[in-house]
Amino acid sequence: MPKMGDAMEEGTILQWLVSEGDEVEEGDPIAEIETDKAQMEIEAENSGTVHEFLAQEGQDVPVGEAIALILGEGEEPPEDGGGEEEAGDEPEAEAEDAEEEGASGGHVESEASQEVEASEEEGGQAQAATGEEEPSGDGAQAGGTDGQVRASPIVRRLARENNLDLTRIEGSGPQGRIVERDVREALESGEAPATDGQAETEAPEEAAAEEQPQEAPQAIWQPPALPEPTGAPGTELQAPSRMQQIIGERMTQAKQQIPHFYATVEVQMDETLALRAQLNERLEEQEIKLSVNDFVMKACASALKDFPKLNALYTNQGIELHETVDMAMAVALEDGLITPVIRDLANKGLAAISQESKDLAQRAREMDLTPDEYQGGTITVSNMGMLGVENFAAIINPPQAAIVAVSGIVKRPTYSETDELVPGNFMKLTLSADHRIVNGAIGAQYMAEVKRLLENPMLLLV
Repeated sequence: MPKMGDAMEEGTILQWLVSEGDEVEEGDPIAEIETDKAQMEIEAENSGTVHEFLAQEGQDVPVGEAIALILGEGEEPPEDGGGEEEAGDEPEAEAEDAEEEGASGGHVESEASQEVEASEEEGGQAQAATGEEEPSGDGAQAGGTDGQVRASPIVRRLARENNLDLTRIEGSGPQGRIVERDVREALESGEAPATDGQAETEAPEEAAAEEQPQEAPQAIWQPPALPEPTGAPGTELQAPSRMQQIIGERMTQAKQQIPHFYATVEVQMDETLALRAQLNERLEEQEIKLSVNDFVMKACASALKDFPKLNALYTNQGIELHETVDMAMAVALEDGLITPVIRDLANKGLAAISQESKDLAQRAREMDLTPDEYQGGTITVSNMGMLGVENFAAIINPPQAAIVAVSGIVKRPTYSETDELVPGNFMKLTLSADHRIVNGAIGAQYMAEVKRLLENPMLLLV
């Protein structure tokens, strides 16, 4: 199962496009899969004969797990049927495990190497770099199929500090890997306590570290337990979809780990509305209709020229500044939202932005986007104005530095330059920014520039 997105932990086989015994060439589509973001075809990685399907239609398969066996000319199937990693592939498997843990384990979120607390990510990456498997406790087979406990050093340390026996915890990560989430769930449930002589054997390096004087471990904060369903008459219990789970995790992580600050400006939109009507009249023959959001995205992208820290990503090696504005736009779906990306938006005209945004939004609702079309954004715009919302603040989409929330246009009386009472059209824009990257003054100056551009929209055409 290929990894088709930063937050992807598993995919569902929708249908096989080939049959067992078929000859396939490298690059031929062999199956349709569904992720939390899209439905797409996957291709054969090698040429040969489809020997066996290892996953059935409708089955959920973790990333990295074999789904089919393709044999080249003269090749024989492995004794285990191809379902397990061979010993010679273990370092590569461990690297993939570490990458997965960076995307799902230990995070209260979800859509990235940015989806894990920095400490656990460093532990997973250190293990991936050595390609070594951690020693197991008493030869137990929990958390893996090769007789070893699969867990990063950080997870092992967390288990020791809380007197938990990892051999009694079932791993939810790839190949049964135990991730931090599993340990915390065991803590909440009171399961897997270690008895005398059962505590997991420490790795030599960790044992040596434990001999050194250390500060007492800090108490681990545990979120309050979720309530049990009431089961009252007239209620219905629904399991959250994969998309809802990932969005919930990502947004929880964002609010807990990113120090948000907010800056709101009110923009008088009369000039933009007048220019939009004039341009739409000229573009009618080309069947192009500009939206207010097209102007907002163009203004937000153009203003970033003087504020590069807002067009940045917060990474484990520092703040990554981007010269090109790859703007993500939030599109609402039945089970959540997705953020398709318009590449290099600052250098595109309003007509091109309009056409591309409509195409991406339509295909997003049809779950027909490819991963490169909804990954890699450097800043996000979220518009709820069409729903009548007058003001709101959005949650930053990590690892991005900022998101701009766009509200509806409200008509109300205002004063002209000659102090006459006249009608005016006003819209509020709210910036949510990462205080680790930018301070409030920069955020305020950026929003002032966006306001200036929208109140003088001819500047967006030059």
